Amino acid sequence: MKLKDYTIYIVTLLIVACSPSYNLQSIDDEVIAIKAPIDSTIFNIILPYQNSIEAQMDEVLCISKMEMKKGKPESLLGNFVTDLCLKQFSESADVCIMNTGGLRSTLPKGKITRGEIYKLMPFENELVVLELNKSDFEGMLEYIVSRGGEPFSGMKFNSSKESRELQVFSLGENFNFNKEGKVRVLTSDYLANGGDKMLFFKDKEQIRVGIKLRDAIINYCSNSDTISSKLDNRLTITEDE
Repeated sequence: MKLKDYTIYIVTLLIVACSPSYNLQSIDDEVIAIKAPIDSTIFNIILPYQNSIEAQMDEVLCISKMEMKKGKPESLLGNFVTDLCLKQFSESADVCIMNTGGLRSTLPKGKITRGEIYKLMPFENELVVLELNKSDFEGMLEYIVSRGGEPFSGMKFNSSKESRELQVFSLGENFNFNKEGKVRVLTSDYLANGGDKMLFFKDKEQIRVGIKLRDAIINYCSNSDTISSKLDNRLTITEDE
């Protein structure tokens, strides 16, 4: 058979991305055109699987009323992901936190396919719940503010900054610690293991909820005719005069 051009995406992971045991350091990608002979036997074996995967990725799950992008201090995309996660596991967790860097693409306005969710969340991260005492919880809030905002749900808070020193936090009226003075936080196992410098999670017991983050997003979209998000000033950072 004739030679054809193949495009091979080479992704070099210096340390495996977002796994429970490793931290992502960097990703280098390069597109290289390679000429190689096609083996018709192998091609005919692979083709049905390729067609099946493409059909699954093209499946329309729901319709988005708006384009959702990530950003700081809060964003439509970050609020959407953390809100839907907490909504599905509200009996197991009080708040949810994710990281902006883990949201890998924008959700477009219009048809949302399974493939769009895979682009948004390509990692195999699982959802877990951890309990934080007040000191560690305040460390989480300080982290969010120091980063200029990260996606979270289940609370609203504001903080003032003076010479980069964080001041007293004011939480929303509906937020409470439990009887043991702890708060249950829903997040990914990657972050729970200290990924993205979330060290306040280190060495805490992790309770797995039994689903991957990506699958939680897919389930929510599959059970919704339309999806949307909103900005609600869940985080405000004021500069002291």
